[in-house]
Amino acid sequence: MGLIDMPRGVSRRTALASSFAGAAALALSACARGTMSLPAPSDVLSLFNDNPSWAPGFEDAGRELRTAAGYRLAPRAVPNVSNYQQIVRMSAQTDSSADLIKWWNGYRLRDVARAGILADVTPAWDEAERRGWCDDPTLRASFTSDGRQYGVPLYKSYYAVFYSKPLFARLGLEVPTTWQEFLHIVDAAHARRITPIASGGATTWESSIWFQQLLNGLDHQFYLDLTAGKRSYTDARCREAMGLWSDLYRRGAFSSPDVSASDLPGRFAQGRTAMYLYGTWNTGAFLDAGVKDADLGAFLLPPPPGGNRSVLVESGVLAVSAHAHKRGAALKAARSWLDPSVQKAWTGFLRDTSADPSVVPDVGAVRDVVAQVRDERPSQAVRYWEASPPVLIEGNVQDLSAFMIDPTAARAAQTLQSMQRRAEKEWKAWKS
Repeated sequence: MGLIDMPRGVSRRTALASSFAGAAALALSACARGTMSLPAPSDVLSLFNDNPSWAPGFEDAGRELRTAAGYRLAPRAVPNVSNYQQIVRMSAQTDSSADLIKWWNGYRLRDVARAGILADVTPAWDEAERRGWCDDPTLRASFTSDGRQYGVPLYKSYYAVFYSKPLFARLGLEVPTTWQEFLHIVDAAHARRITPIASGGATTWESSIWFQQLLNGLDHQFYLDLTAGKRSYTDARCREAMGLWSDLYRRGAFSSPDVSASDLPGRFAQGRTAMYLYGTWNTGAFLDAGVKDADLGAFLLPPPPGGNRSVLVESGVLAVSAHAHKRGAALKAARSWLDPSVQKAWTGFLRDTSADPSVVPDVGAVRDVVAQVRDERPSQAVRYWEASPPVLIEGNVQDLSAFMIDPTAARAAQTLQSMQRRAEKEWKAWKS
């Protein structure tokens, strides 16, 4: 039975859950036959996540966590994001759940919180604020469902423009402070046959990066209202943002839309690409690929004319499973996760910022961004991927990907109309 032919009394959400239950159950059964969902030893908390490369960082943080809370971490990773989400959703309803779960904030967190998958960790936020580890109302709101918090910040990343310092020096360029100065960099690089901006995403979530950046930069409040379902994608602000995006394409600003993030460190090192707008969580990828710390810079993109200083923020979630094998211990670990000693170990590995503003890794590009945020105090917004109901965002990302293939004014208008039709449908479903 398809979603269109739902029987009376069956919600769309229930039907969606049922549609992948068979595949998820199969993945879960395979998982349970191994070690993914077995209880951890007495002083160990199991941690589900979708990034196997983070295992050393979790272990480093876990050693400090053991001192602070009495427990270390045993990361258990499922590298395929779709499979990971299905396994978490299915296992969290059984006795096969891990103790801790890595998730996403915003509406993606609310989606699983209201399904009863996660435990309330409001006391962890209260303690972090009392100790001065995190005092960020905007961030806290993105971890909230029905007035309670269901996770603590795993990290806090800013969307900034990475740039090649040697290339900027060779072209006589400086970090821009205005939109016109930014356009000058684009034109100068293009004139020298250097790709001004790497921008992939023709088939991924990355297609939302420039849409969110331009719209939030033009009008922060409009971005908040749009992602809350209070404004339309066909409004003038959205058309203006798409116009700016089209103009950048006309200037030759962007790489091919199928460029891979894994290729960019090499392009930077070879002087073939000047800039890259991305989350600061990607800093380590450049450094691990051989780009020198001294050669990598980052800055917040200046807003377009008439816009406002605002920055997109991404924050992963460290959540406690409602059916954790060691729920009490997991809640204790959540209260200690933002302890500066734990955060220093974790951000030292991740080379990204922490929700605790006093903890900053010794990496030049990250320190540049943190200093700019501290000095300019831009308003902050949850990145697009987490800012609205998941089904709405995932459909809109596909529309934005199609626009990147054909970034014309006609395609922009079609894209916004399609996004608005989907918004009307999915907001109704979310509220039902």
